[in-house]
Amino acid sequence: MSLLDASSLAHGAVIDTDVAIIGAGAAGITLARALAAAGCEVVLAEAGGLEPDPATQALHDLESVGYPPRPDYMARARYYGGTCNLWAGRSMRLLPVDFAARPWIPWSGWPVAPEEIAAFEPEAASILGLPPGGFRGSAALEAGMSAAERALLEGGELAPTLSLWAPRPRRFGAAFRRELARSPRVRLLLGANATGIALDATGRRAVAVRLACLDGRRLELRARRIVLACGGLENARLLLASREQDPAGIGNAHGHVGRFFMDHPRTVHGKVHLEAGARLRLLRGVPVRGGKIQLGLAPSPALQEREGLLHHYVTFESEQSGYAQQQYDTAVQIAKVVLRRGHAGSRLALGEALHRRTGTQGLMYLLSPKEIMPHWAWRALWHARRLVPRKAGPQRYVAVYFCEQPPDPESRVYLSGEHDALGVPRLVLDWRLAPAVTGSVLRLERILDGVLRRQGLGRVEPGQGMPHYTDASHHMGTTRMSADPRLGVVDTDCRVHGLGNLYMAGSSVFPCAGHANPTLTIVALALRLARHLATHRG
Repeated sequence: MSLLDASSLAHGAVIDTDVAIIGAGAAGITLARALAAAGCEVVLAEAGGLEPDPATQALHDLESVGYPPRPDYMARARYYGGTCNLWAGRSMRLLPVDFAARPWIPWSGWPVAPEEIAAFEPEAASILGLPPGGFRGSAALEAGMSAAERALLEGGELAPTLSLWAPRPRRFGAAFRRELARSPRVRLLLGANATGIALDATGRRAVAVRLACLDGRRLELRARRIVLACGGLENARLLLASREQDPAGIGNAHGHVGRFFMDHPRTVHGKVHLEAGARLRLLRGVPVRGGKIQLGLAPSPALQEREGLLHHYVTFESEQSGYAQQQYDTAVQIAKVVLRRGHAGSRLALGEALHRRTGTQGLMYLLSPKEIMPHWAWRALWHARRLVPRKAGPQRYVAVYFCEQPPDPESRVYLSGEHDALGVPRLVLDWRLAPAVTGSVLRLERILDGVLRRQGLGRVEPGQGMPHYTDASHHMGTTRMSADPRLGVVDTDCRVHGLGNLYMAGSSVFPCAGHANPTLTIVALALRLARHLATHRG
């Protein structure tokens, strides 16, 4: 790999390649590695450098006019490695119900079968460094469940969800930089901010990506195939901002670019009271060989269909005393900044973090101890707790809900009248949460309460008032996949409808959010797209 800084090239320079990948995050780096292995020549263009830079990061700033995302929060990282420089590492599979066209959820359904994505998941799990065989070991998981956990799943109302973590979250930039450096087929171009896509005279092929540096110089990246891998917001922004031939932008003949924005709303709502002796092993999270796992509880697919529910799931976290909440709050705020996990925003000063109070319950589910602590430390703590005798008394936990957001064309991003430092229109985010999100949370709360009571395990203390949600920084849906060009932006090969050589990578192509964190599926889709590009070189 040759590494070039765009600011070292002459103003007006033209770079030519076979495949241009815009964005060096999880999707872009996975795609570059796979294409290089298949013998393709690749330029991987990244807006930022090897380290975060405030001026470059500010190019991501947007206006929010809908349901508010978390304040003072760095949801996207504009430097080499992308937002995986920040994530805590939870990985999950989409399940068949997440892919299905569900009559009670308008616009639901993927135009590809679950098996098509599942075929690439083992390799994706390996790339992410997840525990070996973690998603295939259902028998081993059942054997590891406590009696209370098995009882919760009896009767068919609740079904398990599975989250996996690697010993350390995969930082794609650092993890694969040496491999890419040895590749003669990959050129990494840093500091190269994409400002638009140029089409040929027919308007049916993309010929180049326009690039700009903060020092004012402009470049052009020409390629036979172009892939946008800039994330769930920037992919749509680039299409909308490329208006030379159509004021609506590229791929927007039916007005879907930027629409169907989805996230995974999260809320802490209510408490779970367990009887003495009702132990939760996997529902609280356990270390395993090569990482850690945690189960959640979701309405079963049959119950979702019968009652028209979304695919939410719930986990339990320990409730803290008032004093512990205060101390934990301060400690986590410090750790967020010092460890640069992104959950507090890298532009915050440590002093500001110490004085800000967002509420420990919110902190705990956004950044629980098993996610913020180094794996070896959390594993040691987990084993130490097992050795300490415990009183066989009642237990109390807070209930943490991870929510599916149904597709909604009015939940969207669109261009602002304001422009960033490079002259590109900024985005406006209008995030909409349907009443069904809250309806499914409250129904899952009642289902869980009923199962606990019937099994003699405990009860749920309902949450006070209506749930309050925060975002999860899972930006999905803004260039949705569809078999019919009238219903989406890209086809089943992730190619923009009506264009022969412009593709999208990442969660912007998700037509439905489902219940699962998107990273595993993002990587699997990137591997699938790489195979398509390697075998279709026209």
